[in-house]
Amino acid sequence: MRSFSFLTKRWIGYFLLFFCVGYPISLLIYTVYQVTQVSYLILGGVIFVPMWVLFVSYLYFRKARNDWEARLETAFGWIALMILFSAVLVGPVYGYHWSTILNWGVVNANWMNVAAILVGGVAAGKVGGK
Repeated sequence: MRSFSFLTKRWIGYFLLFFCVGYPISLLIYTVYQVTQVSYLILGGVIFVPMWVLFVSYLYFRKARNDWEARLETAFGWIALMILFSAVLVGPVYGYHWSTILNWGVVNANWMNVAAILVGGVAAGKVGGK
């Protein structure tokens, strides 16, 4: 029986890099947008998040098991953890009940991030020659 690639120190560490950098920057972009109403900031947020996810997943997969099974485990695992951590933070940060983040819109909005993780894994495999 094969062990899963997730829940290793590396997997959790890169998830924390993904979340602990991406969440505050996204929050900052959203806050500045709310204050200034500059529509380009929304576009910047929509572009930043998948690009950040792509970058972190590329770094992760350069030295991790990099096959389709590992990519899918990582993609869905990181996104599930991100939604869970966001649900925990939605009350203190935005003042909403934690359950407001658990809806189809949030899940639907994260398909681009799932794709970015998969592409990051493929790119790391091509560059690394795995």
